[in-house]
Amino acid sequence: MMKNPELARQMRALRTINHYTQQQIADLLNIDRTTYTSYEISKNTPDVMLLDAFARIFHVDVDFILHADTQNVEKLRDAVETYGEEHKTCSIVSQLEKDERLLIANYRLLSEEDKAKVRALAESCNPMQDAK
Repeated sequence: MMKNPELARQMRALRTINHYTQQQIADLLNIDRTTYTSYEISKNTPDVMLLDAFARIFHVDVDFILHADTQNVEKLRDAVETYGEEHKTCSIVSQLEKDERLLIANYRLLSEEDKAKVRALAESCNPMQDAK
């Protein structure tokens, strides 16, 4: 398992690369901002359940967060930039508006059953559905 300062750097890097504030991540994890901040400054270490939720927000494996060396986040940043250059029509989460990023992060924390409900609701609210 990685040392606490390395875990803190991984968490901060994933958050900042994706343009989330500490408060937004804390809200998504249902914890106080100061608690989340304590993880990023290596004062405390999150439990396994919280790490799992954190990983789902960023669509990475917990293993990536726990066992990656600090250079892996830079590799991820490079991969995102390369992907963006190669797929200019594709949207990257970090380039979305704030409310869209939060919607995606919340969606990733849902169970499969709840995800299906959200998709059905979104489809029913889509004005283009009537045009089909």
